[in-house]
Amino acid sequence: MLFYFKGPSMRSMAGGVFMKTRQFKVFAGLFVFLFLMSTAGFSQTELQADAPRVTPMFHWDIIGANSLQPELSRIYIYLKTPFDALTFVRADSSGFEANYEVSVRIDDKDDFQVDGKVWQEKVTAANFQETNSRRRFSVTFQKFDIAPGEYKLTLGFTDRETKQTRRTIRKIKIRNYEKAKLSISDVAFVRNLEIDSLGVKTFIPDVSDYIVDLSRKLFCYFEIYNTTQSTEDYDIKYVVKNARNKKVIELGYKRKSDGARTLEAFNLISNNLSQGAYEIEIKVKQGKNKAKVKKRFVVRWADLPSSIYDIELAIKQVKYIAEKKEWDKLKKAHKDEKLDAFRDFWARRDPTPGTPQNEWMDEYYERVAYANARFSGFRDGWKSDMGMIYIIFGPPSDVERHPFDPGSKPYEIWYYYPINKSFVFMDMTGFGEYRLLTQSWEDWRYLIQH
Repeated sequence: MLFYFKGPSMRSMAGGVFMKTRQFKVFAGLFVFLFLMSTAGFSQTELQADAPRVTPMFHWDIIGANSLQPELSRIYIYLKTPFDALTFVRADSSGFEANYEVSVRIDDKDDFQVDGKVWQEKVTAANFQETNSRRRFSVTFQKFDIAPGEYKLTLGFTDRETKQTRRTIRKIKIRNYEKAKLSISDVAFVRNLEIDSLGVKTFIPDVSDYIVDLSRKLFCYFEIYNTTQSTEDYDIKYVVKNARNKKVIELGYKRKSDGARTLEAFNLISNNLSQGAYEIEIKVKQGKNKAKVKKRFVVRWADLPSSIYDIELAIKQVKYIAEKKEWDKLKKAHKDEKLDAFRDFWARRDPTPGTPQNEWMDEYYERVAYANARFSGFRDGWKSDMGMIYIIFGPPSDVERHPFDPGSKPYEIWYYYPINKSFVFMDMTGFGEYRLLTQSWEDWRYLIQH
């Protein structure tokens, strides 16, 4: 075999965890947090039904490698879902359990299915607290041996308790590793890498949509294929560049060849990697033969929502709830102090201090993510009037739409029954950018503070 997953049985993930749905989470204390959560619970509109989560339903990654079957290549599809994205129920014996289903379909250019699988996973949790964790995950994977070429991959994920389903489609290109004298598999970011007595590497893949947390040791794992089966040493070099195409890491070393297939990994030195986007390029040379492979990744803060990738942008997005003194302090903070100032801002609003999760912050940026997905147009969705109201008050209890009323421009009315308020938005230009008519900044600002 090529890639090996180390861990418990994929049919009963040990350490798996349970989550209860977000609308039932209630925390004592801060009124604003209670208000944010309560309005979300009352909404029955599509604005709530299709809202994206800061905690995604799942992360996934595809790793290409050479197959043991002649003329075929192999892809590994890894999927990781946070416990908080699953719906748990109390188990018959003790604790809680959740079940989900994963489907993979691979179609060729003519939309003919060439391969696919459907499988189920069971996740267990010892106590209720684990069910709400966003830092524990269930991981599953499947492998497929397919002829090199271009395909369409459809991945589906279904929570078997709620029947909620998410699908994602991606065009993929499966490389031919037998064509060149020297080639390299895709790069896999892995944890807990071990080598057994047979030299086989086992690991836990770091599956997170190209987002990796470098607060723990992280390895870059790849395989080198040599059709000449030469035993000459490999010269291996790797370079990491930031978003400005500047080299931040550049290292090289020699590696003895194991023949036709060499399994290799190195620890990614993270001292020079701050938060941001990067690309790693690995080059391998053996005599006159050369090969290279690239992979993009993003370093993020482990204690912040996964949607936050730019701290300055995240600070701008709190302007709807920040007091004037807080806002001025955040804006004036030195570049090296912004992250600490941001953390302090949210620490003061943490409804459950002393726990690793800040529920209010997670909810807030979940709404920011939804606003960007739903209301973006000529400007980012979080800056729009609809985005502003959604971020602050959450999904409306009801929405009344008037797209074609005679003698009137298109408009919508959002009702919030728990606070006995409504907001009217009108498309003044005809380009779908709805502006708030019935409420001023001072009006809804007063609502939040009181």
